[in-house]
Amino acid sequence: MTNDNFAILLGKRIRELRKAKGISQLDLAFDMDMSMNTISYIELGKISPKIDTLQKIAEKLDISMVELFEFSEIQAQDKITRKKIEDISNKLKPYNKEFLDLVDKAIDLLIKAQQVK
Repeated sequence: MTNDNFAILLGKRIRELRKAKGISQLDLAFDMDMSMNTISYIELGKISPKIDTLQKIAEKLDISMVELFEFSEIQAQDKITRKKIEDISNKLKPYNKEFLDLVDKAIDLLIKAQQVK
């Protein structure tokens, strides 16, 4: 893999993650104290960001650095599934442990019922 190919893959991955989080280029640029053009060039693979910039991007997207480098091709269905899981997770954040334990048990029951089919 050439440096150019790597920069393009990395840029596509950053764009994919940013969009999945519902963050615009403008918002990300503002949060990082960068120009929107810089974010655009990173996402297009025209420039390669430094490690500290990648750390800031990961932080702003609330992901690990490792997730930035997961370049495997992701099918549309996988994206939809990940988004749905994230939406469910966000809905559950305000609830206490007892409620989450109930939800966990309900999920286990649903999985078992699906496996029986």
